[in-house]
Amino acid sequence: MGINLNLPSASAPQPFLKWAGGKRTLLPDLQQAIKPFSGKYIEPFVGAGALFFAMPTEIPKIISDFNEELINVYFVIANHVEELELELNNYVNTKEHFLKIRAMDRDPDFSKLSPVVRAARFIYLNKTCFNGLYRVNSKGFFNVPYGSPKNPNYLNTSVLRRASEHLNGTNTSGKVQMMSGDFTKATSLAAQDDFVYFDPPYVPLTSTSSFVSYAENGFSLEDQRRLRDEAERLANLGAQVLISNSDTKLVRSIYSDKSLFSVKKVQVRRSIGASSNSRGSVPEVLISTKLKRA
Repeated sequence: MGINLNLPSASAPQPFLKWAGGKRTLLPDLQQAIKPFSGKYIEPFVGAGALFFAMPTEIPKIISDFNEELINVYFVIANHVEELELELNNYVNTKEHFLKIRAMDRDPDFSKLSPVVRAARFIYLNKTCFNGLYRVNSKGFFNVPYGSPKNPNYLNTSVLRRASEHLNGTNTSGKVQMMSGDFTKATSLAAQDDFVYFDPPYVPLTSTSSFVSYAENGFSLEDQRRLRDEAERLANLGAQVLISNSDTKLVRSIYSDKSLFSVKKVQVRRSIGASSNSRGSVPEVLISTKLKRA
């Protein structure tokens, strides 16, 4: 049996972003794959955080991502949600306004903008760009075109407030710890009986695909292998590890050691993606480490 979340899905906070590769449709499979654990929840590639938001508030949590702007959004929602809502109220859904907001990161002083302004920009672009994608070019500039949405709900007060409550935790769990950087920055804080969920940029389904330009430096094949090695280290530490990835020969070869990893195929419905190959029902795998004790 999977972990008992003790949290009806209807009352769980909803992700505040659209996200390519988001895990909302896969939640039942993920929850079933999780064995009971008594430590922290750690998610080094948090993205929209579907599984993170489904976790009970009382569990201590660490979330991370190599996308600094994304982690800034989480930080602002946790600490300045009312200011964020006021800022989002200034945005309008037109192509002209979209292009103006998108171009903000071309300004050399972009990094000097307040965290609230940058977070509002991130959410607005996510809700109004094509297919909810996050993509940057070689210079690190956001370059997804306008998506012409009819009613983009970028100012969803109830969702933002629930997310803020979740990020601030409870008296027993404390505020969620947030950081940006390489995935090992978060996993270096793991201990026995923790649960770590890896949802990295996926290995491409076809040979003509390329690794996503999600951050300036992307995520290489060597990074995929580093992640596998880190999963083995965590299992030897006594932590439980679950990994999502595409169902390809390459992924299965990376995790081919049956003494260490269990691989389960799942079909996932995707509605967000840059191409038709990344939408519809696609095969993915859930990879579990065989739990060890230190």
